[in-house]
Amino acid sequence: MTALGSHYLGRGRCSFSVWAPRARQVEVHLVGRGERFAQLRGAKDGYLAAILNGIKPGARYFYRLDGQREFPDPASRLQPAGVHGPSAVIDPNFTWDDQGWTGLPLRDY
Repeated sequence: MTALGSHYLGRGRCSFSVWAPRARQVEVHLVGRGERFAQLRGAKDGYLAAILNGIKPGARYFYRLDGQREFPDPASRLQPAGVHGPSAVIDPNFTWDDQGWTGLPLRDY
């Protein structure tokens, strides 16, 4: 089974996986520039998955069930517009460069 959620694989590829045992059809709805829909395929026991090309970190998406309602990814690691907004793909290999930041003094809060 593929790990749930979106997982950036590098080079513009991303896997999407969700558990939706009662849905007849699940699509990834990529929103914003280059909007598109891609159908997830059944794996086993209600899990559905797809690997898509042309996806970059920061891409925003919903899951659309049975061609109707859209939901954020329940396994999302980033919800930049809040819990009801689209989920976003992240790159876990991002190199952080903020080691020198010491935070704010308590008096500045």
